[in-house]
Amino acid sequence: MTPKSLHLEFFGPYRDTVIDFTQFSGTPLFLISGKTGSGKTTIFDGMCYALFDQTSGADRRPQAMRSDFATFADTTRVTFVFTQRDRRYEIVREPAQTLQKKRGTGVTDVAASVTLTVYQDDQEIRQLTKAKQVQEFLQTLLQMNGQQFAQIVLLPQGQFRRFLVAPSDEKATVLEQLFNTEIFARWADQLTEQVKRNRQQNKTALAALTQLQRDLTWDSANQATAQDLLANRKTQDLLALMAQQQAATKTAEAQATAAYQQAQQQEQALTRQDTREEQLVQDQAQLKLTREKQAQLQAQASAMDQLAAEIQELEWTQQLLPKWRDWQQAQQLVTQRQVAVDQQQRDLATTRTAADQAQTSLDGLAPLKANLAKWQEEQVQNARIRPLYQQIEQTQTDLAVAQKKATAAQQAWTTATHNVQQNADQQAQQQQIIAPQEHLMTQRQTLQQTANTLTTWTDQAQRLQRQAESVARQEHQLAALKMQVATAQQAAQQAQQTADDLYQVRLRHQIAELSAQLTPGSPCPVCGATDHPQPAATTVADADVSTKRVKAAQDTATQKQQQATTLATQFTQGQTRQAADIQDLHQQVIELRGTIQTSDLLVPADDLAGIQEQLATATRENQTALRENTQQLAAVKTAKATLEKLTAAATQLKQRVEAAQAAAQAAQTAVERLAAQLTTQQAQLPDRTETLAAFTARERALTQRVTDAQSRCQAAEQMVTQTQERLTVAQTELKTAQTEATQSQHTLQTARAGLDAALTEHQLTLAADRERLEAQVAAVTQLTAKRQTWQAYQSHQERLKAAQETLVSRIGNQTAPDRNQTQAALKAAHQQAGQAQDRRYALQESWTHNDRIVTQLTQQLAAQQTAIQQTQALEELAGVINGDGPNTKLGLERYVLQTYLRQILVVGNQRLQQLTNGRYQFVIDDSPAASKKRSGLEIDVYDDHVGEQRSVHTLSGGESFIAALALALALGEVIQQTTGSVDVEALFIDEGFGSLDEDALMTALESLESVEGQHRMIGIISHVIELRAQVPNQLQVISNGNGESHVRYQTESDL
Repeated sequence: MTPKSLHLEFFGPYRDTVIDFTQFSGTPLFLISGKTGSGKTTIFDGMCYALFDQTSGADRRPQAMRSDFATFADTTRVTFVFTQRDRRYEIVREPAQTLQKKRGTGVTDVAASVTLTVYQDDQEIRQLTKAKQVQEFLQTLLQMNGQQFAQIVLLPQGQFRRFLVAPSDEKATVLEQLFNTEIFARWADQLTEQVKRNRQQNKTALAALTQLQRDLTWDSANQATAQDLLANRKTQDLLALMAQQQAATKTAEAQATAAYQQAQQQEQALTRQDTREEQLVQDQAQLKLTREKQAQLQAQASAMDQLAAEIQELEWTQQLLPKWRDWQQAQQLVTQRQVAVDQQQRDLATTRTAADQAQTSLDGLAPLKANLAKWQEEQVQNARIRPLYQQIEQTQTDLAVAQKKATAAQQAWTTATHNVQQNADQQAQQQQIIAPQEHLMTQRQTLQQTANTLTTWTDQAQRLQRQAESVARQEHQLAALKMQVATAQQAAQQAQQTADDLYQVRLRHQIAELSAQLTPGSPCPVCGATDHPQPAATTVADADVSTKRVKAAQDTATQKQQQATTLATQFTQGQTRQAADIQDLHQQVIELRGTIQTSDLLVPADDLAGIQEQLATATRENQTALRENTQQLAAVKTAKATLEKLTAAATQLKQRVEAAQAAAQAAQTAVERLAAQLTTQQAQLPDRTETLAAFTARERALTQRVTDAQSRCQAAEQMVTQTQERLTVAQTELKTAQTEATQSQHTLQTARAGLDAALTEHQLTLAADRERLEAQVAAVTQLTAKRQTWQAYQSHQERLKAAQETLVSRIGNQTAPDRNQTQAALKAAHQQAGQAQDRRYALQESWTHNDRIVTQLTQQLAAQQTAIQQTQALEELAGVINGDGPNTKLGLERYVLQTYLRQILVVGNQRLQQLTNGRYQFVIDDSPAASKKRSGLEIDVYDDHVGEQRSVHTLSGGESFIAALALALALGEVIQQTTGSVDVEALFIDEGFGSLDEDALMTALESLESVEGQHRMIGIISHVIELRAQVPNQLQVISNGNGESHVRYQTESDL
């Protein structure tokens, strides 16, 4: 991936800036320079935001990158163009922001958006506009996320130096995120949880086994032994004892079964004997009862003969019953028809009387009919006069309305004339307000220019004030740093003195040892003498000073001296920067006074505080004048709008005057016409004094009289008609009734003849035997009941006879049995069989219960043994993966991270040896650690000058930077190799070079240019002054002093 351009619009301090990376395509190394806070790192933030919707640092959100000076009309946007193989990619991304509405006024919240366009041979081949699609596409293309991109492309200031000296647990946190090794930690956690679950399951299973053993049922002989075995957890012995008991239970169960079967056979034989005896007793009792019932039936024989005769007589009466009922019904019909004839005769007389009365009433209404004709003629005359009265009333109403309209029209004419004059006066007033408009516009332009100028000067003065405050803070910081330098130098001197003293002590001790080993006559290794009158002696304290202790003291002295040197260098650099900042501040104050002096706005004060006070006063005065000018221009604008409305209204007002005048004249003409029409209509009335209301009342009274008379006549005529109709109906109904009465008499005679014939056949007459016949007719209803009684008697006799014959045959010559003896024997046999059955069931249930529990125990014991073995294996595996083993504190994830770190160090040593001329190389500290957190990822360096391995904490500031730089370069390369991401042909190093001396700086730059510059473009982000002279190709970020920055390119060819 090769960056081509980055377009920043209202992003950070950049208003509209394009970073053209192709300017440095021909050089391996370039410098991104600028003051602190000018926006150097913001360039890389823009690249990260365009690609991954995030910045390079966790403390900066994309929304916060919108420029402070951006207005609602300005859109924050980042456009990043890069190439990969033969394709060009353009990403345009905008954060969520509040912008001015495109239509209307006001602002609106705009959602974040992104567009990715892919080109091949300058032809667009694909475009994506959805955030998720763009994210997935870039992830597939680059094979890295935002964090990995930042680690590969940007080396942040101080971060890798902290990583270099961080303990293992902090390194592990960083490497986990970069190499996604969380899966190994999850494996370890899952194994630990599985071990916990298995242990709990084993504990639960053991409790279940114990409970199963307690659930076993023991006989009295084995109870005590079983309790001892259970208490001592001898499960196998317990199962052997139960096997013995189960065998004995089976034997006892077979014996109980045989006893039960024998008792059951005896019980069944006694049951059959008891059943036979019970049946014999019942048969003997039933035979006695049957004979008693036969005697009772024999006593009822005469009564049953009488009942049979009654049934025969009632059966003849039942046959006679239809003719008897026909005769009775004919008699009732003759009586009913005669009553109807009598009633019709009475109704006919009543109806005839009512008809005569109705005719008399109708004849009495003749005078009323004569008056009704007169009244109807008067109604016809009134109908002809009514329209004239209505016309007069309408004309009077129209005249009143016309008079009101005429009055209103006259008033409207007067008002319209007044409004025309008032409009003219208002136009003259607005013209006076509009007159000074041109002067006010010129004044506003001048005031706005003054405001812009004062704002620029105020911003410059505030920036200079912040620089002055920064200089003051630097003064305090330098004073504190000076004290630290003195303290560090003193500590270095003391540490060196201690090291020298220990070295002398160690030398004395070595000399004394050598002296003690001298043989007489041999030359001294120090002075060469052969005589040794007074050999050097040693003390116990001298003997305690070892070579290792001397070396440790010398290392401490060296470290203290390096610290003192580093602080002294920082103090000297701070003084240089402070002097430059003071000179720069003084020069900028002079330039600001000169700029203000050349203007006519004010005379600048001699100091910065006075200038700020002058600017504040002038700004307030200018703002007050600007507000007054704005108010006056607003009044002019309002007056112009009002004048336009008044001018447009003037034409309408004149038209309204003309219309009102015409309407007033037309209304007066209408009044005069209606008045003449009313006079003509009133002259046509027969009685000019009668009003419409009086006419209407008289007409209503006449209508009521006509209606009443018509109603009375119609009622009388209807009454005559109705009575005549009822009279005709009554005469017809009387004839019908008389005919039906004659017919009923004939029916009665026929029915009597039939009845008499039937009675004669039975030697009876109606006159002599009527009461007997009526009694028999009434008794016919009892015929069915009497038949049932006779049939039941006959059936009962037959059943008793059959039952007696059956019982006599079944009993034969048997005598009565002894029931008490048999039932006693049966009860004893039943009890014996029940006891045998209970014994058998108890033994079966005990054997089945114990057999089920023994089966469960055997199965669960096997499963428990397997589970315990699996748990032990899991515990061993979890111990190894978690680093809890007896021989190592290195878990699986830490081992994987160590493997990645070794890869990083292998690559990093190639660069570190070149950067340090072969002196240093990285090694992993494999010495045992006190805890898992501090094992596996500790980094040391092997110093070829002293031939020993030592901690990275002992490196100087410059050496630490070089080591961290080599480590960071290696980390980026390994990440690309591990994740399979694309090669990013760009690298940005953010600060850190200030800690290097001149030689180390040159070595680092040459190494970067030769080692990394062969593969990718390298940009160094720094404000260190020495780099400007060493790196000719530069992208200079220049602050405008008002929160904005712009860039300027410098190449080697420009020098």
